[in-house]
Amino acid sequence: MFRKVAAYARAHWGSILEYRASIVIWMTSGLLPLVMMAVWLSISSAGPVGGYSSSDFVAYYLAAIFVRQMTAVWVHWELDRQIRLGELSPLLLRPMNPFFDHMTIHLADKAFRLPILLPPLVAAAWLVPGQQYHLTFVRVSLFILTTVGAWALVFVSSYAIGLLAFWISQSLAVSELWYGVRMMLSGVLAPLTLFPPAVTAVAQVVPFRFTLSFPVEVLLGRLTTSQTLEGLALQIGWLLVFILLLVALWRRGLRSYSAVGA
Repeated sequence: MFRKVAAYARAHWGSILEYRASIVIWMTSGLLPLVMMAVWLSISSAGPVGGYSSSDFVAYYLAAIFVRQMTAVWVHWELDRQIRLGELSPLLLRPMNPFFDHMTIHLADKAFRLPILLPPLVAAAWLVPGQQYHLTFVRVSLFILTTVGAWALVFVSSYAIGLLAFWISQSLAVSELWYGVRMMLSGVLAPLTLFPPAVTAVAQVVPFRFTLSFPVEVLLGRLTTSQTLEGLALQIGWLLVFILLLVALWRRGLRSYSAVGA
């Protein structure tokens, strides 16, 4: 199993390097948190907003940029095309489930993005006045763990949505709707505590928070120990829900798969 995954990883690393310019362009197009940081810096120039000072907003959005880049996925687009055009058929003949093929190319993408992304973010966190992350081994470890969980949750949920192409021709419309709601409730546009209380209460438990806001809150030390443990339990719980949904959709979808070349 390990050798097969390693072979996929080597092949996809070559593919990522081949399209490295495209990936850099995709990275620069995913800087919405930078835009929102500028907006909130303007608003907070007269004083703290909802417990966030200007330096707090900078710290929040620098971490948000990192998490968003590390959780970027495109598997729903791949699945939609592969299922509709019959490109899934040759993948089914390989010795492993196509899931691992999609997973390894996304992991190779993250290995490429990381060394490009870290230096400017670390430099910004170091040079911008007033930045106080107060990092500890435990906090950094939890941040890495929750960021991995955020990527897994985004990937598995996007995979499940992509599998809807077995039955409908507009699965991308569903994914765009899902993406829009995620942008609202994941913390990209604003820290979730700045939303109206009713929206904040809902956002605390639905899956979108655990794709970005939760790891950022962990890194900034805005959660108590009990809140962190509760968040980890919810993140894992939502991940398991989408894994079960993915497995069910995959098994049912294969029975109805009849695209060209199937």
